[in-house]
Amino acid sequence: MTLVTVELEGNATWSRDRNIGHYGGALDKENSATEGKIPYAWVFYRELRAARGSAYATVFEGTKTGLVHSEILAIARSECARWRAADKVRNNSLPLTSDEKLESWVKRLGVMVRPSDTRHDIRKRCAAKYRGAIGPTYRALDDACRELLGPIYVRTWTIEGTDLATPPTPTHWPGVNPGPATHDLGGGSWFSSRCHFIVEVQQPPEMLEADFLNIINVDLFELLDRMLPSWASFDWGTDLSTGGFTLDVSKLDYGALG
Repeated sequence: MTLVTVELEGNATWSRDRNIGHYGGALDKENSATEGKIPYAWVFYRELRAARGSAYATVFEGTKTGLVHSEILAIARSECARWRAADKVRNNSLPLTSDEKLESWVKRLGVMVRPSDTRHDIRKRCAAKYRGAIGPTYRALDDACRELLGPIYVRTWTIEGTDLATPPTPTHWPGVNPGPATHDLGGGSWFSSRCHFIVEVQQPPEMLEADFLNIINVDLFELLDRMLPSWASFDWGTDLSTGGFTLDVSKLDYGALG
């Protein structure tokens, strides 16, 4: 083993930001449920050795060399390849675990891909989009946002009001509670915070602000813009659980500062 030391002179910088995804890693990776502890090939190798019978006991004892060993090893690796192929079929059937078929999921789900994206970025985006296949239910929206944002996600907020007869503030419609003329797109102002979906987020200390804003202003927008019905609006905010006002919901945002 050779130790190599790389020294950078002056204010040397990399050509672009790098993260764990550029090296095939991911913070949410898990051990294989089937080969996490014992490789398939070793399982087959032991079984094939045992099947040879006691006549070969002295051949195998204390050594893994020779023609018989090579033959058993080749068969074991061949069977291992078959089992791994079955695992790949299962993994590629879902976007969250897909690899060879990830580009197919991108096409089928209509997911936006940028040149700087890692495969893990694309995989998360596909998995989040796939969550919306059952429709824009609260559970599907929560799961999709959690899947896409990861450690950025805190929770989602909805404003339902007391009951159907008592809508939350602000709620406007012509003839009953007219809204401001600035919100009139023709036929009066129609809008309600009951149709507003809010995602609370946080910026992890290790995440660059540019990456943080890109995820919530581009990826999250694209996800919710497609998942939510046309009459619903959405936004994101930070520290909503600890107070403050909510954009496009709280009165402060409508009345501005006096």
